[in-house]
Amino acid sequence: MRRRSLRHALVRRWMLFAALLSLLFAGATLLLLFVLEDSFIDRRLRTVAATLPADMRTPALPEHFQWVAFDRLPAPERQRLGDRGAGTITEFRRDDGRYVHALLLSAADGTRAVLLYDVTGELTVTAGLRAGMGPAAAVFGSTLLCAWLLANAFVGRAQRHARRLLSQVRSAPDPASLDALAGAEPVHEFAEILRLHADVWRGRHQAVERERQTLAFLAHELRTPLQSARTSLALLEEATAATPSSPALSRLRRALSRLERAGNAILWLSADTVLCGGQPTPARPALDELVDELQPLAGARAQAFDVRVAPGLYWDVPREVVETLLANLLLNAIQHGDAGVIGVEADGGRLAICNRQAAADVPGFGLGLEIARRLAARVGWRLEMQVAAGMARCELRWPAATSGTGTGQ
Repeated sequence: MRRRSLRHALVRRWMLFAALLSLLFAGATLLLLFVLEDSFIDRRLRTVAATLPADMRTPALPEHFQWVAFDRLPAPERQRLGDRGAGTITEFRRDDGRYVHALLLSAADGTRAVLLYDVTGELTVTAGLRAGMGPAAAVFGSTLLCAWLLANAFVGRAQRHARRLLSQVRSAPDPASLDALAGAEPVHEFAEILRLHADVWRGRHQAVERERQTLAFLAHELRTPLQSARTSLALLEEATAATPSSPALSRLRRALSRLERAGNAILWLSADTVLCGGQPTPARPALDELVDELQPLAGARAQAFDVRVAPGLYWDVPREVVETLLANLLLNAIQHGDAGVIGVEADGGRLAICNRQAAADVPGFGLGLEIARRLAARVGWRLEMQVAAGMARCELRWPAATSGTGTGQ
């Protein structure tokens, strides 16, 4: 949809209003001139009729006037006049092209006659229409020009006020400042918009604060069972130190690792700080550990990983953050992908996860993808998702300052 500025929209409407008003005024003026011209003609016709003798025999008439007995009128004219009463004035065009006003008269003996007034040469309004079209067009153009100038002058002030108001809204630090602007705003509608914006802003702040408190509560509640689980796992590992690690312990370690990552994600989502700094995270070892952890789950779905990492790639991001984010994306690829290869490719500027898309009725990449985007934003990364031709491709991109190649591995 094409959008116009407030000034452009209001100026056009103002000019349209001026044009319609000018046309209405011109039409009313033209109609009034026709009415006045007819009234002058009819008044003169009645004045001449008042000077006729009572018997109406061979009266002396001024130029352009003609007295005709009703019976001597052509049949079409008699039919046009019909049974109208004496004193009625009718105007029509005769067969010879002359335009006349006709006044019906009645003599004392009951005979009827018609006083005709040939006004063909006296229709000054009609004759002056063509001559007046040029000046009328000039006046109309001048009116539109004046409307444009006045509209730009008046609407420009409103536009400047609206722009100044928008600038103040963008620079407002909190909803209370918008309430103050609304209180000082002289235009009622603008003040209401400011108050509504302040209410929406305040509501979003409250929702974010409730979410932060909820996440902080969940993270706090996860600490105690996680610590107990870590202690129990350490005791089990000590008890079985002399024997090979059992599959049950391996699965328990993976479950505990996932719980720790989930707890860390909750903590990071409830914080506002950017999670950077610390020791660099080598890309290859981090991906290999995650692939080893998730390979049993992928194998159960007839999937396999194909990992290709640029040599020496590392990230200046905490390892816990990288593992949490990548584990979320790899789990999405496993749970919502079809059987086949899950390709993982990382270089100096991006990491891409590509796999065959599952059936259309399998839900996925909804809230989990949005949470992953928020986690990526915490470290200054950007997450993009593309689904086309039966393939799903998830890409992580990061600024050059947060990654590199060298001896980080």
